Amino acid sequence: MDRKRLHYDAQLSMEWMQQYRPLFTFLIVAYALFVISVRPVCKGRRSQGMATIIFCWNVFNALADIVLLLGLLPDFLSSFRQGFYSSLCLNADLYKNPRSGKAIFTFHISKVWELLDTILLILDGRKTNHLHVAHHIVVSISMICAYQRIGAMARWIATTNLAAHSALYSYLAAQSCVWKRRTCSARVINGMQMAQFPICLFGLIKIRQFINAGKKCETSYSGLCILIYSSFFILFVSFYVNKYGKDSIGRDYLF
Repeated sequence: MDRKRLHYDAQLSMEWMQQYRPLFTFLIVAYALFVISVRPVCKGRRSQGMATIIFCWNVFNALADIVLLLGLLPDFLSSFRQGFYSSLCLNADLYKNPRSGKAIFTFHISKVWELLDTILLILDGRKTNHLHVAHHIVVSISMICAYQRIGAMARWIATTNLAAHSALYSYLAAQSCVWKRRTCSARVINGMQMAQFPICLFGLIKIRQFINAGKKCETSYSGLCILIYSSFFILFVSFYVNKYGKDSIGRDYLF
């Protein structure tokens, strides 16, 4: 059998990412400028034609995330059965297997195209909070810079994020054409979004324990990762409590 079918060229993907990183950086900066300059102008101006576009966008993202999740699950489950050390510290075939290699690469790229979420919401005159925007910016920057550098930890980050976002985009698509009102499902979706942070924090702490024990760990571990995940976890918990508290009736946005 052709070796090219057995292995994914992770080095070529790394070079491609490095080549287009300036373009992605430009898009992120343009996104930030768009939010700052256009959001005040479009606020409250609902557009009839945007509903179909947003529906199609949510369907696309739901299907894309489900496909990517299915591509990563076999590798995640296989490594997880071998224990936390294997799952968190050893790349194995994560980047070289055709299925998981393509999925993890596309996952990193998807964080850039997901910036369009906010743009569509703004053009439709909907509310977007600062946490939503900041989260998109930090995640997109980290993803275009961390491809392969983050190593085996990418399994946990990608799997938890794709699971949460598959549910999120499916809910948003269904809501736009079936569920016209918020239900308790919104709380569940937001809860899934928040669950990513403690799960990945647990993984980062385990990695530190393995490194301190002198074990080989194929990841560029950084205390900054713990700081970022801890900060966003605290902010999202605060957002969740504020949003679903007694005085939060009428707010119409998810994370």
